Amino acid sequence: MAEENIWHALSIEEVFEKLETSVRGLTSAEVEKRLGKYGPNELEEEKRITKLALLAHQLKNPLVGVLFAAALISFFVGKLIDTIVVAVVIAFNTSIGFFQEYKAEAALKALKSMAAPEAEVIRDCPEKGTCIEMRVKAREIVPGDVILLDAGDKVPADARIFETINLEIDESMLTGESTPVRKTTEPLDKDLPVADRKNMAFSGTIVTQGRGKAIVVSTGMKTEIGKIAKLIKETEKAETPIQKRTSDLSKKLGLFALIASSLILAVSLLRGFEFYQTFLFALAAAVSAIPEGLPAVMTITLAVGVNRMAKRNAIIRKLQAVDTLGSATAICTDKTGTLTTNQLTVQKIFVNGKMVNVTGVGFAPEGRFEIDGVPIDPKNNKALALLLEIAALCNDARLRQHKFNDKYRWEIYGDPTEGALVVASEKAGFMKEDLEAKLPRVDEIPFDAKERYMVTFHKTPEENLRVCVKGAPETILEICSDIQANGQIRKLSAQEKEKILRVSTEMASEALRVLAIAYQTIKIGDLDVFKENIKKKKVKLVFVGFVGMIDPPRPEAKQAVQLCKRAGIKVVMATGDHKLTGEAIAREIGILEPNSKVLTGAELDHMSDDELDAVIEQTSVFARVSPAHKYRIVESLRRKGHIVAMTGDGVNDAPALKAAEIGVAMGITGTDVTKETADMVLTDDNFASIVNAVEEGRVVFENLRKVVKYLIATNTGEILTILTALIFLSGVPLIFTPVQILWVNLVTDGLLDVTLAMEPKEEDIMDQPPRKPNEKIINKEIMMNTLYVGIFMMIGTLFVFMKEWNGGDIIRAQTLGFTTMAMFQVFNAFNCRSRTKSVFRLGFFTNKYLFAAIAASVSLQVLATLFAPLKVALGTTTLSAWDWLTIILVSSSVFFADELRKFVRSKVKR
Repeated sequence: MAEENIWHALSIEEVFEKLETSVRGLTSAEVEKRLGKYGPNELEEEKRITKLALLAHQLKNPLVGVLFAAALISFFVGKLIDTIVVAVVIAFNTSIGFFQEYKAEAALKALKSMAAPEAEVIRDCPEKGTCIEMRVKAREIVPGDVILLDAGDKVPADARIFETINLEIDESMLTGESTPVRKTTEPLDKDLPVADRKNMAFSGTIVTQGRGKAIVVSTGMKTEIGKIAKLIKETEKAETPIQKRTSDLSKKLGLFALIASSLILAVSLLRGFEFYQTFLFALAAAVSAIPEGLPAVMTITLAVGVNRMAKRNAIIRKLQAVDTLGSATAICTDKTGTLTTNQLTVQKIFVNGKMVNVTGVGFAPEGRFEIDGVPIDPKNNKALALLLEIAALCNDARLRQHKFNDKYRWEIYGDPTEGALVVASEKAGFMKEDLEAKLPRVDEIPFDAKERYMVTFHKTPEENLRVCVKGAPETILEICSDIQANGQIRKLSAQEKEKILRVSTEMASEALRVLAIAYQTIKIGDLDVFKENIKKKKVKLVFVGFVGMIDPPRPEAKQAVQLCKRAGIKVVMATGDHKLTGEAIAREIGILEPNSKVLTGAELDHMSDDELDAVIEQTSVFARVSPAHKYRIVESLRRKGHIVAMTGDGVNDAPALKAAEIGVAMGITGTDVTKETADMVLTDDNFASIVNAVEEGRVVFENLRKVVKYLIATNTGEILTILTALIFLSGVPLIFTPVQILWVNLVTDGLLDVTLAMEPKEEDIMDQPPRKPNEKIINKEIMMNTLYVGIFMMIGTLFVFMKEWNGGDIIRAQTLGFTTMAMFQVFNAFNCRSRTKSVFRLGFFTNKYLFAAIAASVSLQVLATLFAPLKVALGTTTLSAWDWLTIILVSSSVFFADELRKFVRSKVKR
């Protein structure tokens, strides 16, 4: 429809005419027709990957490709058992990855409860009589519907307002403007931007005050939110560090497998072994050279991280994005609700010439009133009691307790500033409902941004009117002639006004939002005259005091910021709030340090990208910023080499979230569009949960390294043993059978490697600096350690094998060599629990999963030498107790050798 963008410029009558509706709304039959025409009122999700595509994605892993090749070769040479074994491994790898990613998507879907699931509409009005107001699912709303808006509602669709009573709407999630917008009904200029269309209500915005009615003009993807959702897809998504490292590792291991198996094949043929036997042996060696458990274990390690993060209030949308936070070098976070409680709280009250401190945080009406640290009873302080009564009466907010996620919590319905006043009054025992019953409101002058005050009129038992006033300090003091002090009313001099105003300025310098409270008592018949005179500033009020409130920092935020500093992570606050407020909060929780800079959005507008890059490292706070500024901040940090985690809740934050390596959406206040874009969703909107996720991300990477080190050490030991035997031990048959090699890799290793992914975090995990973005999973230190361990395995296995061989029983010699290699893996699993710390320091039983896996692995290995069917399949024989003692003594050498390495390393590091 051509007029779809100019509804704000049309009169109400024109809107009704074009949409073929009226103030009486639509009929249910008409709604059904329009649903068919316009579709449901919901945003189109970014195209979900199908189950089949998700499954195919799991099979694209290069390591899985090599296993497919091995399975095909096994099949064509007639080795059905080998084919089945490798196929089982592939199936296990892909199913784990498939189900974990599918589970993560399902968890996000369960979170999507923030998109105005219901709305109140007028439908099916009779020709005569009262119209019916009903609640319907928001997705069933259509253009032409009449919707009712009340404080606390989320607007379900874009609508033209035609009736308003003190209606204010918070549009920050759409426009970035933090102040609620006072709505009107009059037609506006055609070319106004969205932020200035004050006769429109936009989908997803929140009604903070008043009530109204509106006619729906756009739904679904035709809304302003829908238009932004389309733009998000244009932002390129960064590849995560784990994806880069996994790809690099896969290529190198594939090349190593090809070289090792080719070398074994060539040497075996030169030694005169028959081709068929040699080919099968080389094939088994190829499988040995590939850590075939790596794709599955990598997925499991990431899945364990997902589950741990979920328990710490962070839901991961993409399985492989778990690691990215572990690589994070910078967290760019909003202030409101993330670093702070998002619950405006009264902290100071100036009354009777003294400053009263109010304890307690948030909306819970719990706290004390103190003067100079000494608790006081507000009801025994006449001026303070009067101030709190006025604050509760001159107020449209309501405090309620309701159940959320099986927990009860306090919630404010209405303007947050007014809510803070209600909470403060209830802390003192003044219940709003009781006060209103005692002093019922008979009239009001709503808050006006121009006049900067609100007035309510309440009937007293003496048949007079108490005039309750709150507003900006300078505005209220200008119309005050008296002051309430020490239980009496006295004249307020000009000098005293100046002194009191300085108190207000000092409170504001502490980032407090300051309101002045005043009152007057008039006769009922003087009401109209008073209302006229106050507009002309010709009234004489009694000043009572100031109320200072702030959105306080979360108690855990300061500790979380300190933890980031220990971990070498830069924390940047990007807030739409005022510079002074941002500075105060940032300083209190430790983000802003003496040498740090603070920049505003206006200053950013005058800076080029190069100029921003030059100061980004020294800047800790960005104030009065829009979503577009946040995008520039993220891009600047990335240009400086940072791995950036970016938080956001509003629709316009989505491009910045998508540009960051990991976007963090708010689960409570975040919009659907933001959650769809994000890699991680916080269920508690808490900065500390981001830091917890960083910690878990680091644990994931370290555990992944432990698993990879274990698998490669195992395979290195096997390849070294096989090649050394082939090259240097002439006249000696093959040291292992192909099936024995597969057994060690698929049974022994397969049980143990997974449990290393369950390893608890090491105590100093957050004392390490962030990993470099290009850091490999296997570094030089790990390679040297792997070679060191592999040589011990080779020497020990060849020693046991040759001791028994010497021209004797080949089956018995192979059984001893095979079992020694398997037991080497058991002892090496202990080594891999930490690259730097002794197992004696970690504790042998702190990883119960590993201990259980070792018990199972040893039991299976014993069965492999006792259970007749396994003996036939593996080509083994029964071993004596003396044989087992020899095997354990030799294989345990790898454990003590690595303990010695760790001890020497710790001494050298000191």
